[in-house]
Amino acid sequence: MSYLVIARKWRPQNFTDIAGQEHITRTLQNAIRSDRIAHAYLFTGVRGVGKTTAARILAKALNCERGPTPDPCNECTLCQEISQGSSIDVLEIDGASNRGIDEIRQIIENVRYQPAHGRFKIYIIDEVHQVTKDAFNALLKTLEEPPPSVKFILATTEPHRLPATILSRCQRYDFRRINLREIVQRLAAIAKSEELDITDEALLLLAREADGSMRDAQSLLEQVLAMAEPAERKDKKAQVNEALLQEVLGLAERRTLYEISAAVIGGDARRCVELVAQAVAQGRDVNRLSRDLVEHFRNLLVARLAGNDARRANESSAGFYTQLLDLPDQEIADLAAQSRPVSIETLLDYFDFMAAGDEAVTRASTPRFALESVLIHLAGLPQTLPVAALIERLERLEGKFSSGAEKESAIGSVKEKAASWLEPQPQVISAEKAMAAGPSDSWREFVAVIGREQKFLASHLNTAKALEMPPGRLKIGVSERHHLAFLLDGDNLATLKEQAKKFFNQDVNVQIVGLPPDGLPEGREASASPGAERSPMVTEALRIFGGSVRNVRRDNG
Repeated sequence: MSYLVIARKWRPQNFTDIAGQEHITRTLQNAIRSDRIAHAYLFTGVRGVGKTTAARILAKALNCERGPTPDPCNECTLCQEISQGSSIDVLEIDGASNRGIDEIRQIIENVRYQPAHGRFKIYIIDEVHQVTKDAFNALLKTLEEPPPSVKFILATTEPHRLPATILSRCQRYDFRRINLREIVQRLAAIAKSEELDITDEALLLLAREADGSMRDAQSLLEQVLAMAEPAERKDKKAQVNEALLQEVLGLAERRTLYEISAAVIGGDARRCVELVAQAVAQGRDVNRLSRDLVEHFRNLLVARLAGNDARRANESSAGFYTQLLDLPDQEIADLAAQSRPVSIETLLDYFDFMAAGDEAVTRASTPRFALESVLIHLAGLPQTLPVAALIERLERLEGKFSSGAEKESAIGSVKEKAASWLEPQPQVISAEKAMAAGPSDSWREFVAVIGREQKFLASHLNTAKALEMPPGRLKIGVSERHHLAFLLDGDNLATLKEQAKKFFNQDVNVQIVGLPPDGLPEGREASASPGAERSPMVTEALRIFGGSVRNVRRDNG
């Protein structure tokens, strides 16, 4: 007999053998027991989760010589023919290559004939979303009212592409992604039967790469089985470990991810770059490494959150972890250990920046450099301290003082410092101090204070000159045209006047004048007083259309 690949050799032959789809297998078995068998089924789900396999098992259950039965015997002639794909009463049709109206008309013509051997004639149409719209329309009547001896089983990975008229005529069953633990268990059983000595870490790596698809996991195991070095003695099994998988399949070891995350948490940017260089030297896919890091930081965050919930509920952490992380117990323990010293806020920052950086790595022409840049940025992030921890520190400081007066003064001092850390306030000096200082010093101090609240406004004042300083008016000369236009704007001028009043502790008449390149005032200036030199026509235009006066040009003629 010719060699069968693992995915075909280990295809489930009963409903109980299908992994991860108990909600579907139980429903189908109960329908057969109660004789409530629909005339059309629709199986949906991602690749490799058991859609076609379930369709074959359902066909065997309906046509078994001992049935209809929820547990086909797999021994009678009909069951064996269906398993081998040679039954003339169970027709598997590829929707991609039989998608036209002529093929559907052939099916409609054949449904009139009774089954040759079995109880039912069953049509399994795979990738049914590939069928054309006209072919679907031709099938509608037959799908809605087929002969009693005909059953349709449609399978697709893209149910949204099916017409609503088809969906409404079928019983729909959505196949889930198979969780990682079930894939690992099935691979371990296959490896044991195939006399392959494979470590738990290697099985985990294969299951993670399969991304919920049992067929993909079995195909990867087939490749590993072919690449495994034969044992020196026949009675000794071939050995496969995580390092061999890393070499054969180009998959990153989990240890590499933990080392990179440890370097990020420790703020060691140099170590991050070294680890990326090692991964590249070993032939690893940088884009895949970046995606794995996004998943790893997400797992660290979830492990940290799950640990908090478990302690808060005074229950075992394992139950909380397994509900949120589809991982083996040992890896969950490693994630919990690495995430425990780090705050949730910091881990959230790591995840956010890594997720955004992964998009940049994907688009970059040099992914390695982009990934190194992201990791250096992550390593340089400050450790975020929760607000609750800051409040707790303040309360501890508050409890250290016993006397009332000393306590109040100390608390006030600490709160002022905390406020200055969180939200810096502009420094306001008295008018006497401003007048006592020289004009240039007072002007620089005024611009610096504005920069703490209005950085953009201060950037336009940096190149300006103070021609006159209070007491009296504040006259500012500006030589560059774009700075002058900005400061002459009504809203910006009002803001500047408000800042001047706050700084000098008095109402200040602010005037902006243009300066020629030699620094002498031109005959053009603007007053900050509301409505100054504004004609009724201009006022009415501003009221109707909105906006503000950007510049005033005087006609000297």
